[in-house]
Amino acid sequence: ESLGVVGMLKKIAIVLGYTLLVAGIIAVMVFAHLGAEQHRDTQQVTLFSINIDGAEGHNLIDEASMHRWLRTHNVHPEGHTIGEVDLATLESVAMEHSAVLRANAFITYEGCIEMSITQREPIMRLKLDGYDHYVARDGHIFRSTNGYAAYVPVITGNYKPLFDDEFVGDVAALLIDSINSLHRQIADLEQHKYAIYRKSKQAKDRLKSVRDSVVHKSWFMTKEQYQVSKENLFLFKEAYELRHNDEEQRREKELEKLEKQQTTIYNRINKMRKREADFEHLIEFVDYVLDNDFWSAEITQVVASESGSGDMLLKLIPRSGNFIIDFGEVTNVEKKFKALERFYTKVLSSVGWDVYNSISVRYDGQVVCREA
Repeated sequence: ESLGVVGMLKKIAIVLGYTLLVAGIIAVMVFAHLGAEQHRDTQQVTLFSINIDGAEGHNLIDEASMHRWLRTHNVHPEGHTIGEVDLATLESVAMEHSAVLRANAFITYEGCIEMSITQREPIMRLKLDGYDHYVARDGHIFRSTNGYAAYVPVITGNYKPLFDDEFVGDVAALLIDSINSLHRQIADLEQHKYAIYRKSKQAKDRLKSVRDSVVHKSWFMTKEQYQVSKENLFLFKEAYELRHNDEEQRREKELEKLEKQQTTIYNRINKMRKREADFEHLIEFVDYVLDNDFWSAEITQVVASESGSGDMLLKLIPRSGNFIIDFGEVTNVEKKFKALERFYTKVLSSVGWDVYNSISVRYDGQVVCREA
């Protein structure tokens, strides 16, 4: 029996020991948490640094401008404790800046906050009537920032972009939303047309019923009374049909009006699709230029315009010489540039850069020149 009691006491001691150990661990964790919370509530932000990453020559923002941006939006951590700083809000506000693609921030135990920012990579600048926007490689549109510029091709001319001059955001999303909205308008108009079709069918059914109606002579009806009833029914049918025709003409005019409205909306969609295609071709053109070391350095400006048929035409302003390159439509881009490159190498290098004031590769890669 004494051995049984000893065994029982050992088990109790082991259980008690484990319980005290667990309690001790929990106590340490609680005190550590409370200590960390107290540290966060009392530790002042000692340093806030911003590291900006971007492609060379595309510095649209710097550390000073981002500090100003965060102060303007009342989220700058300077003068606050660590506990008062919301990193998610800080990152979110930083990404509201149109030139910022990503923002990540973290806090060290010593009270330092470090934020890394990735800039958007612009591929061209639209300097059109009322526009001064950059187009990023990911399709994001953002306005230019005073005092900062990216060395990318500048697009001028009477080209009309997909978006208005106040737009900032993703062009693809804008186009999808706009076209979906227009399709909803078309569907709403179609519902109005269905309602008119139903009314027209109901009216035609009633007209047929009236046309088929006859007067039946009762036993107590005289011949004269029967004749009068027939004449009255004839007059009623005649008046009813006239009224029906008037209402049918009104319904046809309403249908014509709705169809014209739908046609107008379809035309707007087609124009948007055309402008979308032009914009995509312009991006493909600029991508080709940027991927070529020589042409990315040589082409400084692109003049985009519309022909009488609505096609987009390009003229290029080179860095060398005093001539303008008539590129024509954005087709056979590689073929045209190869012809132009041969002309640069074999002709201009020999005759000089000031002999011509116009060089055209508009037609099937042929180079046509006009002397100055």
